[in-house]
Amino acid sequence: MSLPFRAQFPLHATRCAQALIAFAFLAFAAGQTFGQAPAFSQIIVFGDSLSDDGNVKDRTENTSGGVVSYPSGNYNYANGRFTNSASTSPGSPVFVGTWHEQLAQTFLGLPAATYSLGGGTDSAFGGATTKDGTSERTVISNPTPFGGGQLTITVNNMGKQISDYLASHVVDPNALYIVWGGGNDLFDDDSAASVSATASRAAALVNRLALAGAKYILVPNVPPLGVVPNYLGNEPKMGSLNAASQAYRSQLNANLDSTVAALAVQGITPTIYRLDVWANFVRITANPFAYGFGDVQNSSQGHSVVPDNFLFWDDIHPTTSGHYQTAKDANRALTTPPVASAKALNLAARINVGLGENVAIGGFIVTGNVNKRVYIRGLGPSLSSNGVPNPLLDPTIELFDGANSSLMKNDNWRTTQEAEIMATGNPPKNNSESAIIRTLPPGRYTVVLAGNGGGTGNGLIEVYDLDAAADATLANISARGFVGTNDNVLIGGFIIGSGDEAIVVVRAIGPSLAPAGIANPLLDPTIELHNGNGDAIGFNDDWKGTQASSAIRATQLMPTDDREAAIVASLPPGNYTAVVRGKSNATGVALVEAYRIP
Repeated sequence: MSLPFRAQFPLHATRCAQALIAFAFLAFAAGQTFGQAPAFSQIIVFGDSLSDDGNVKDRTENTSGGVVSYPSGNYNYANGRFTNSASTSPGSPVFVGTWHEQLAQTFLGLPAATYSLGGGTDSAFGGATTKDGTSERTVISNPTPFGGGQLTITVNNMGKQISDYLASHVVDPNALYIVWGGGNDLFDDDSAASVSATASRAAALVNRLALAGAKYILVPNVPPLGVVPNYLGNEPKMGSLNAASQAYRSQLNANLDSTVAALAVQGITPTIYRLDVWANFVRITANPFAYGFGDVQNSSQGHSVVPDNFLFWDDIHPTTSGHYQTAKDANRALTTPPVASAKALNLAARINVGLGENVAIGGFIVTGNVNKRVYIRGLGPSLSSNGVPNPLLDPTIELFDGANSSLMKNDNWRTTQEAEIMATGNPPKNNSESAIIRTLPPGRYTVVLAGNGGGTGNGLIEVYDLDAAADATLANISARGFVGTNDNVLIGGFIIGSGDEAIVVVRAIGPSLAPAGIANPLLDPTIELHNGNGDAIGFNDDWKGTQASSAIRATQLMPTDDREAAIVASLPPGNYTAVVRGKSNATGVALVEAYRIP
């Protein structure tokens, strides 16, 4: 997945007293209508340690002649599972089993799949990759994964798991088949080539099952692998694994799209459910308390804690409460029609317009692969009717592309494009205000709002999407301004329209502006997030200082300075406001940014 673009503003960006940004996210797909999952006859599983409920234990017992039974209570694990149980230390009876066991028993009313070496339908092996054949893995002690210990066993990779199953079973067209792997592939090699190869292999496994007659297939992606406790503090490895996980999410989706299309040509139309484990983990780590977690960074195994309050049991694997969250999300994937990712349709920034370098600048990005027709307005006089003091009396606007080349300029909207602007049904209310309609290819753009003849005052930049149906999106906005004290803070607002919850990252940037030549940067910014009722729903000072830093890392949108602030939030439709202040009433130039995670 390509990382969200960061809007790049010219160095003459405004140092404003206030800025207001707004953008709307709307989904076009059918609304969220919850229904019933099909009446599956059974669950059949192919995967790794996240789904293994006894195969590695059976293999260690046979390999060691009964001396070693792992994972088990002897090594502080649930029997045959890489998680906790009521009998572990610490233990809890609240959630029982791995995610697919909880999915079957808690949500689908089915018997849980048992391990295949014992005659069951769960072929998952701890340590398995998406490759064919087998792997040799060392076990015992804390697996990283299976990175050290006293015993080497042979693990069936997922290609072999499916081959063995198809060789000995008639495909059940009413069963739910689960294909979940990729984590061990990326732990072993998180390079771009490995990501691509792993996504291709995972899609090929799905294709094999569909060709064999499987009608219902659930395919999860991987969580952000850099957030597991094993790599906490290892910045390079955390970064490379998180980047690989995010890229795998995108490439797996693309490969599954191709697989579905190729199968359809052959008249084969299975239902392929996609489980976005990556997004679910981001939501959990961004707001742990909403999901019942107090700790999403450390392991709970062997500590005097309540494991249900922890996301992780050991340094790699989740607790049963973590497994429950995956089971719940899997049930949602089985019962909820997919909702198209939300689009940003309208952007705006209200800024105090000054002279020279203190003109107002708003930035936006057109993403996608087709041109986007946009309508841009520069307002001033009409703001007075809304109680805005000192409005800019004669605003002008100029549009620049990513190379800072001027594309179009307007002063007084009726002088050019009057008919087109009137046709939008939303012309400026004052003839002195300005407007532009332009069709833009994908790329970065900035809009400069200035006062004609050296005028100053409060102005408003707005950008509207005139072609929402086009396969292009307005995205990722920011505004730079001077943060003072009291009410002279930097404010960013956004609107999330109908559709699924949107994962949004808002950031307050200050110290890292200095290398770009910004004088007097805000040295320690804080950021608050408020809902439409004005209630505070998030706060951050120094982005590394909270449990939610795992979510920030997962999105790959970490500020470059530890003193800067960031919030990741999963937000339902509504109005939201981000407020940037200086810690201890500090003042200086700051940047407020908002990113939507696709």
